[in-house]
Amino acid sequence: MDADAPGPGPDPGLVGLTRATMAGSVAERLVTAIAVGTYSPGERLPPERELATRLAVSRVTVRQALQRVTELGLVESRRGRGGGTFVTAVAWHEVAPEEARRTLEVELPRLRELFDYRCLVEGMIAHAAARRRTAADVEQLQAALEEFRRTGEDMAVARALDRRLHGLVGAAAQNRHLVALSAHLTTAATLGFGAEPYEPDFFVRALHEHEELIGAVVAGDAARAQEVATAHFALTYVTMEHSLRRAVEG
Repeated sequence: MDADAPGPGPDPGLVGLTRATMAGSVAERLVTAIAVGTYSPGERLPPERELATRLAVSRVTVRQALQRVTELGLVESRRGRGGGTFVTAVAWHEVAPEEARRTLEVELPRLRELFDYRCLVEGMIAHAAARRRTAADVEQLQAALEEFRRTGEDMAVARALDRRLHGLVGAAAQNRHLVALSAHLTTAATLGFGAEPYEPDFFVRALHEHEELIGAVVAGDAARAQEVATAHFALTYVTMEHSLRRAVEG
């Protein structure tokens, strides 16, 4: 594929826009991703190529969008080894509340039914995991949960461990089609970025729900695992609603 060619499956929110308008829309999505905690202060954003593929736009569009977000002060470029584009500590709700508000006001109503579907699918995965988990799965799940407990205040680490934890639950379900569907729904539910929002305000709740979920899977309680997972995956939507309220309040 050409380096500047858009990837397949464009996001519905980006269809039919001119390049200039699309760059502005992608910039607002990036601001929103920072607002909801998809990317945390100090964290490096994915490379331009990866962002372009995820959002199904050209690298030129991504580059223009990143320039706009840089001008807002929310990201900065670092050169040299280990360089890239990093999220700053600038408070998004002070410099770009309108950008996040516009995106979330459009996306949240559109995502409501999708989240319902996603929660049902994740419930099925947890149900299967509780019925099919092996001794090796149990050991890995317990170790991953303990690692998540020690996360502290680093939300980038918490997000990575969250991904690992749920990946292990998916593996324990022993159905690659369910795992693939889960990955697809995660991308669709996270504005195309494929990473769960993580904010310090919700970490304690996430930890409690992870403990309940892993406990049910380890115990082989399929009904309980399904119930917990179905409720737990609504947390991303709740996080987005919280960010919208902050954007409206300014």
